Amino acid sequence: MSKEKSLEEYKEPVKIQAKVILAKCPYTYSRSDNLFGMRIQKFGSDWKRTWSFKIDIERAHSEGYDKECSRGTFAPTAEYPGCPYCGTANLALCACGKSFCFKAEIERKGKITQLTCPWCGQIGEYHDTEVLELSSGGY
Repeated sequence: MSKEKSLEEYKEPVKIQAKVILAKCPYTYSRSDNLFGMRIQKFGSDWKRTWSFKIDIERAHSEGYDKECSRGTFAPTAEYPGCPYCGTANLALCACGKSFCFKAEIERKGKITQLTCPWCGQIGEYHDTEVLELSSGGY
């Protein structure tokens, strides 16, 4: 008696694509302790932020998080807890290629907010955008 396999047995398991990118929080008292990781997960053709956690530079380097580079919208999921230091889910990208959180609201339709990058100190005008290209390297 031959046993037939069901269709479920032939399906490949769905692999979740996820990685960690780094950001800084400009609202912490200690500038050396403001680094955090954001877990991003691939949903369809884009990345979404699903989780965040505090991390120190040495650990981030040993885990290879400082080498990650990603492109996408990086919208937060409903479960995303926000920055582990200040709680905001807002994310900015500096011209230096690094990301950081910010508390000011940037409205759609072109409102501009002036922010200071905690990575390089550059002050810039930030516009709401759909796509970011994030790089985590170089502390």
